[in-house]
Amino acid sequence: MAYNLHKSVHSDCWRVNMPLFTFRNSRSSDADEWKTALLAGDIEKALQLENGQMPAYLYDRLTQSQAHSNTALAANPAPDLLKRLSGLQSHAQKALAQIENTFSEIASRTQEQLTFLSHTRGFLLDSSKSADNIRIEMKQELDQTHHFFTNELSELMVAIQERTEASRSVIDDIDSIGRTVQLLSLNAAIEAAHAGESGKGFAVVAHEIRNLALRTQENARQAYAEMDLSQLRDQLNRLLASSESRLNELSQGVAQSLTTLHQLFDAMSNYIGEIEANNRIIDSGLSIGVAADKHLRNRIQWSQGLLKDMQSVYSKTQLSEQQALSQRLLNEEKIQADPKFDRLESILKKREIRIAIEPQFIGVSFRDAPGQPLKGLDADLAQAFAKSLGVKCVFVEYPWDRCLELLEAGPNRRDAEVDLVWSALPPMPGYDSVAFSDPYVFLPYVLAKRSGDDRIKSLQDLKGKVLGCINDPAAISVLEEQGLRWQANRSKPGGRVELSNLLAYNDQGLIHDCLAQGVVDAFAVDLPIYYWACKGETSPWRGKIEVIPGNISSGLWFYCAAVANHPSSYGLLKRINGFIHDYRQSKEYQVLLNTWLGQSFNDPNWSFDKGVNQLKDLEPAG
Repeated sequence: MAYNLHKSVHSDCWRVNMPLFTFRNSRSSDADEWKTALLAGDIEKALQLENGQMPAYLYDRLTQSQAHSNTALAANPAPDLLKRLSGLQSHAQKALAQIENTFSEIASRTQEQLTFLSHTRGFLLDSSKSADNIRIEMKQELDQTHHFFTNELSELMVAIQERTEASRSVIDDIDSIGRTVQLLSLNAAIEAAHAGESGKGFAVVAHEIRNLALRTQENARQAYAEMDLSQLRDQLNRLLASSESRLNELSQGVAQSLTTLHQLFDAMSNYIGEIEANNRIIDSGLSIGVAADKHLRNRIQWSQGLLKDMQSVYSKTQLSEQQALSQRLLNEEKIQADPKFDRLESILKKREIRIAIEPQFIGVSFRDAPGQPLKGLDADLAQAFAKSLGVKCVFVEYPWDRCLELLEAGPNRRDAEVDLVWSALPPMPGYDSVAFSDPYVFLPYVLAKRSGDDRIKSLQDLKGKVLGCINDPAAISVLEEQGLRWQANRSKPGGRVELSNLLAYNDQGLIHDCLAQGVVDAFAVDLPIYYWACKGETSPWRGKIEVIPGNISSGLWFYCAAVANHPSSYGLLKRINGFIHDYRQSKEYQVLLNTWLGQSFNDPNWSFDKGVNQLKDLEPAG
């Protein structure tokens, strides 16, 4: 009698295809037990129960098979490798704990430094105000001193001039009297001569009077010469001019010193501003690092748990136990091992679709306040798609830069992966595990600035300024293509505008405040992410920031939804593309665009870059 034995593709055990046959000298119950065990795949138990009832040929082959299986299990290095992997991951987890503690300490110190810098800036502002007050007071004092000397000297000169004039007037009067007396003496002498001998005595008196008059006139002339103060007046004028010149020089010197002091204070304030901005970035980076660390820890713990479970599965020597535990592990991990699984059918059956989305993308997917439902361009479109399927929309909120990971594994262990991602995704090559839908919206890449800042009208005005953007390789590539250069790419050819710095943000909650608060001078961004922030009636940034019209990219950008790059997602992606095609023709879609973009954009000649997975790549063979 022939027995067809063949080796399983998935194990080292032998499977037996047996025709029906009759066992001699066997009791029905015993035969049933070992045959039942054998048909269940438990060769070891079958051999234990056969009790001489199994045909010799079959017994020999199964004994050889079992010996081979035990040898293979003994030589299998998987348990040891899994143990090593578990140990290595444990070490990595300890290292991550140290990193996390370091991040926390740096964050604490950075916060203290920000506080100190804030106080220092306050002190500098007070010092600058004090210096300004000193400058004003010094100027006032110098003006008063100058005014005092000018007035006093002028009054002194006037007084001297008046005294001089008065003295000269008196001397003139004396001189006039002398001349009059002299004339009288001459007349008296003439009269005495006419009187003859009787007038000689009177002639003597007249002579003496004449001499007195002459001496009086001579003394008056000498007094007049002595009272000439013109030289003194000239000296006073020179003193006044010299004093005024020196006071002016002193005033200019003090003003120059205070101006230099102001410049130093301004420079110090600018440096502190840069330090403060850098510390904000460091603080933001630390937050990102802590979040990444938390995510990595989550994945490591998941991996450790999975490895431990796998080790437990393969530690079993019984194939039936391995198979049962493996299936249980697949179920716990929510892994779809069925090759016939269809994600769209599963969604319709559950009447629920799980969509990964970033919850802090202002204008795209965000909340006005905690506890309120998500709204925005993507949130509204995702819900419209769920409605078209007739299923409930369940948003799985996750950071934008990690949303695509949820197509492979859920946020936490025992969580199922999401069905799709609808979160401002530009289709990018290199994502082998992802397939993208057709575009659901076209948009320009724009430049934004603070309202009223007339310094910035285009990219060319960014020389020496700080530009912000989202940490997206496509965005940074566009900025490089437009000739912008910063510290990281300064040596790259083709630069036309040299920035002071480029700050690339991962945290979507900071990308509006950084511009409004002056951390950056301008921000390059997708239009939907800034349009509502600038125009929305309830936006806290309305009136503080504005979008410069135009497109700084060479063409329009577009967003796509994403699904897992697996044939099981073919039906879902096809349904998404059909929805996008129909919905873009509707009035409801136009209202949506007016709300979140202000207008409609379109590019009929759009195409995917080479290497982007799409619907045709998911189509099942045959």
